[in-house]
Amino acid sequence: MSVRKKRGGVRAIRMALVAVLLLPLLWVVGLGVVIYAVGQQDDSPRSDAIVVLGAAQYDGRPSPVFRARLDHAYQLYERGRAPVVIVTGGKQPGDQYTEGQAGTSYLHLRGIPWSHLVSVGEGNNTLGSLRAVARRMRSRQLRSAILVSDRFHIFRSERMASDLGLVAHGSPTTTSPIERNRGAQLRSILHEIGGFTAYLLGLESD
Repeated sequence: MSVRKKRGGVRAIRMALVAVLLLPLLWVVGLGVVIYAVGQQDDSPRSDAIVVLGAAQYDGRPSPVFRARLDHAYQLYERGRAPVVIVTGGKQPGDQYTEGQAGTSYLHLRGIPWSHLVSVGEGNNTLGSLRAVARRMRSRQLRSAILVSDRFHIFRSERMASDLGLVAHGSPTTTSPIERNRGAQLRSILHEIGGFTAYLLGLESD
């Protein structure tokens, strides 16, 4: 084999190795940009329901992150964007209340009638919760939903809800504690990159 052919083969191997190393980086950066961009948009047309993605609750009291989502859903309800608010989220071992129960109780105290509130206390991750929401909405002949969560959770939630047959629109809260913490924002984006990648691979994540 000539020296030129040997050099060509080495160059091809190097280029292949660079491509193998760059592709995951490009995926992470590209997906991160999309997640960030989608989170800057508020898409809240008149819909059948407002769906609040659950977050931590403490003995029936929503955490600051959860409360920010609930307050945003309340504002959407007051603006007449949907007649029903569905709150998702199961409970951790030892909890007395589900996130769904804590969220609907909070919104009722703010003035939304019980008849306009639905607690879906099933699922301990986004996909599980949205599956339960999709079943409940189908049983009530509801199809379109405004999804309420933190900015960087909207992209993955919309994709999952759409795959489950819902007409999904994302409306992120702007008052979450995450909004005031750059480190928390970066961790959230990285978490969502991992979560969305796992979802595409058929794995479940938070």
